[in-house]
Amino acid sequence: MTEDDYILTLSKVLNNHSGTVSLQIPKLLELLPESATRLDLEIFPSQEGDGFFSIHASVDGPDLYVINKSISMHASLFESKHTENGIEPPIPIVDPFNTDYPVNDILVDCAAAWIKRIWESLSHIDCPIPVMIVGHDDYGTITPVEIHSGN
Repeated sequence: MTEDDYILTLSKVLNNHSGTVSLQIPKLLELLPESATRLDLEIFPSQEGDGFFSIHASVDGPDLYVINKSISMHASLFESKHTENGIEPPIPIVDPFNTDYPVNDILVDCAAAWIKRIWESLSHIDCPIPVMIVGHDDYGTITPVEIHSGN
């Protein structure tokens, strides 16, 4: 799979999940505790660099365990995994030993751009705190990016 094929395939899969995530983000924001000081939407690529990843929300502020527990019901925005029916959702998987492009950086950049588009499409959002898109372990070339500065 070429780099362009990877980006195109990944973008299609992400776009197919835009509706679900655009419904989930407002629910997540409703659960934000008053003590939260920032919301991070963090993209976690697999350590193997094979294309698996997840996107989870977490909040910053005092007593992290308690405030993150308050959003846990809607914190998982996207998760790829092996199931009995194959890879769900059907993201592109690559052999990291036979790939000549930085899969995790590309994955984080594609996912970050996707999340940003979804956020921008939700013009009615009321969020009192800054929102950041973050690539875990500093993956990605466009992250971190602030998508909301707070009210």
